Amino acid sequence: MADEIQGEMRRWQQLKQQADSGEFRMEEGIGEALRRRCETFLGELMALKSQAQRLDHLSGYGDLPSAKTIQAKFEKKAAGGDSHDPNDSAVARLQQHIEVVQLMHDTYAAAIGKLQSTDAAAAGRMTTVTEEVR
Repeated sequence: MADEIQGEMRRWQQLKQQADSGEFRMEEGIGEALRRRCETFLGELMALKSQAQRLDHLSGYGDLPSAKTIQAKFEKKAAGGDSHDPNDSAVARLQQHIEVVQLMHDTYAAAIGKLQSTDAAAAGRMTTVTEEVR
């Protein structure tokens, strides 16, 4: 799982660099719709992360040693991670996804911005040519 999310981060970082340099562009309407969807998805992921953070103290498992062991395991899985991998928790995984979606949002914004600036520059050149023809 961690390798997959790191791969996604690398992929979107490359796309962001391409968008910043003007190599990756998209039509404004499509890019704006994708950017807005990312904003919605970010809100949903943040709400899930907040819910998972509240699971760091569970109750109702009883007093048996095995119940306490299970309770501690679930608490760590929700919010604390484990000694072998501190990122092995729902909170950490959700944070990783939040970072990817934020990068996607920024990439779409950059792709739209480059397209808009290219369109504005082309319109400026067109105006100049039109005025010279008059």
